Amino acid sequence: MGKLLVLTRYIFLVYGSDIYEKRKHIHVTYSQSGFKRSCKFWLEPVVELDASKKGDFTAIELNEIKKLIEDNKELLLDQLELFYANKQVKAIRK
Repeated sequence: MGKLLVLTRYIFLVYGSDIYEKRKHIHVTYSQSGFKRSCKFWLEPVVELDASKKGDFTAIELNEIKKLIEDNKELLLDQLELFYANKQVKAIRK
């Protein structure tokens, strides 16, 4: 697992097994009081939620996450490239 980006209360990450999927994507997690929520967003060809992996996020939270991804898409793609090239990825905090 590689943490790519930490924004507001969300952690954007990738798993090692993700490199075998054809479309680039990220997972987003949020923990509060021991309760962890997670969802998955495709980055290509456009940013979109994987409807089968939307977790327990509300529609408002999912829209917030999507906007954060769209605003930071190039940074996330750059971080993914490092991860896929087996280079060290250091989480960026904003």
